[in-house]
Amino acid sequence: MSEQMQHVFGDGGLLSQHIEGYAPREQQLEMAEKIQTTLTDSTILVAEAGTGTGKTYAYLAPAILSGQKVFISTGTKNLQDQLFSRDLPTLRKALAVPFRAALLKGRSNYLCHYRLEMAQSDPLQKRHYETLHELTVWAGRTKSGDLSESDLLEDNSPLWPKVTSTIDNCLGQECPSYSDCFIAEARRKAQEADIVVINHHLLMSDMALKASGQGEILPSADAYIIDEAHQLPEIATQFLGNRISSHQIQELCRDSIREMEQDANDMAVIRDYADKLDASLHGFRISIGDTDNRTPWLKVLEKLGVKNKLADLVESLNDLAEQLELAAERGKGLEQCHSRCKELMSTLEFFEQEQQDDNMILWVDIRSTGVVLHATPHDVSQYFQKWIDDKPTAWVFTSATLTVAGKFNNFSHQLGIDDAETKIWPSPFDYARQSLLYMPHIPVEPSHEDYTTHIIDLAKELITHSQGRTFILFTSYRAMNIVAEALKDIDYPLMVQGSAAKSSLLDEFRSHGNAVLLGTNSFWEGVDVRGEALSCVIIDKIPFASPGDPILQARIDALRERGGNPFSSIQIPAAVIQLKQGIGRLIRDPKDFGVLVLCDPRFLTKPYGKLFLRSLPAMPITQKMDDVAAFFSDKI
Repeated sequence: MSEQMQHVFGDGGLLSQHIEGYAPREQQLEMAEKIQTTLTDSTILVAEAGTGTGKTYAYLAPAILSGQKVFISTGTKNLQDQLFSRDLPTLRKALAVPFRAALLKGRSNYLCHYRLEMAQSDPLQKRHYETLHELTVWAGRTKSGDLSESDLLEDNSPLWPKVTSTIDNCLGQECPSYSDCFIAEARRKAQEADIVVINHHLLMSDMALKASGQGEILPSADAYIIDEAHQLPEIATQFLGNRISSHQIQELCRDSIREMEQDANDMAVIRDYADKLDASLHGFRISIGDTDNRTPWLKVLEKLGVKNKLADLVESLNDLAEQLELAAERGKGLEQCHSRCKELMSTLEFFEQEQQDDNMILWVDIRSTGVVLHATPHDVSQYFQKWIDDKPTAWVFTSATLTVAGKFNNFSHQLGIDDAETKIWPSPFDYARQSLLYMPHIPVEPSHEDYTTHIIDLAKELITHSQGRTFILFTSYRAMNIVAEALKDIDYPLMVQGSAAKSSLLDEFRSHGNAVLLGTNSFWEGVDVRGEALSCVIIDKIPFASPGDPILQARIDALRERGGNPFSSIQIPAAVIQLKQGIGRLIRDPKDFGVLVLCDPRFLTKPYGKLFLRSLPAMPITQKMDDVAAFFSDKI
């Protein structure tokens, strides 16, 4: 046993002395010791730490005390801010050791002085004059430039991309505002810091840049600790490969015109070719169709007129590139527009090819706001293997949900780290005392038209017994909205995902103390409601991913061609992890109690149902509503 970790986490240790209400946990101490060894030996650890283990302190304390440069990567920017603003200051005080910490996000989170100035001079942004003025005032006051610190812009504000930079349009050291650049300052601090808090999107963006040989975002480090690691394979899929969006082309058109007006106003022909490109993009967009969906690219390419409109788009990009090349020496902005134009043209030409890359899944994301063409790797493990081989440092991958029936095979295989050391620390919560698993008898399969009616009847009765205090988690927006309509007259406050921002809904849910919240997608994880305000979690169906997703379908087809079983190898493991995340919303504290309701009859009727149940905490199980009523009667 490490004396150092015992001194931190043990009874009467530093955390007990400095954190009110802190209680030593054997699992937390063991995890901290294992991570300390991993950091010292520069090995790879994959660790599942059940809810309540205290994994955040278990990896932060060894990281701080190691004296190494450590990157901590989180699943969300909210958790990133929490680590930096709450957890690290708490440990700084408790451990009483000097260390430098830095917070680093992707460049789209930081105000760009140059882009802000351009937006202010853009006639199209006149309606946003007041907000732009307020941003200018704030820019002179803020130290970080992190827009999350300001309440001036909503996440979906059309101004956001106008006042932030991208890797495409950033002028780098030749920017006239470079000396005041917020992202450059954030990266400088990250370079100098001992502990750097980042997020998975930034980590994967850096990995993608290095894989393409285009440079890097992050400095080198001695160790990487990946929290909420179950999200990493999917996020990696988003970044590794290639993509091109209609928004990128639209931005190129606008930037080319603005840079021409500033540095080459005698070359008005650039405006003509930018307008031609915008018109070609519009024609291409119409040829694809406007139905919101994700679909294989080859299916889209078969549509009448798409190939011709794509060829027109490439030709228009080439025409603009020729003009920008002539103007490039007039200014850095024009030079960069030329580079962007050539790169976009090269990417589009990849999608023109009749012979497709067998290692890539080509698909298109069609939305009312625009279209994105994706080339996504079938398998990201090769990228990770190379990355880790190139970085002989310590790696810690941790989450509350990494195993399927107690095995790490699925996660480790996805990242190509099959030889990593693995460890499970179960939740310290007493599920046998604190919880009850209710598996009701529903006489029809989830595909039956009457299934949702049964969910409605069940939910009404459960809400009555729990006196509100309920989350209902759905696998589809359609089912959520049907149930929401049916529950609108209940005697408790009702909140539905989409009616307000996620954080606002959760704050309202907590404040009421007896509310009912309906959610899907993002509400399955990253939600922390402690106390009696949440005492019942209802899950409508096994969260199998939609087989219509082009990435999933391509991977299913590829595995089937190799003689594998996609259902057991891909679909079930993903659903188990998602289910475990949803279940994790119920018990968040040693004093919590609650009922978990798994409505889907397939848990009991299908052979694979046993695999799901083996992946759950050891909870008492009942099929009787009377037992649920008795549980709540005893607790409330």
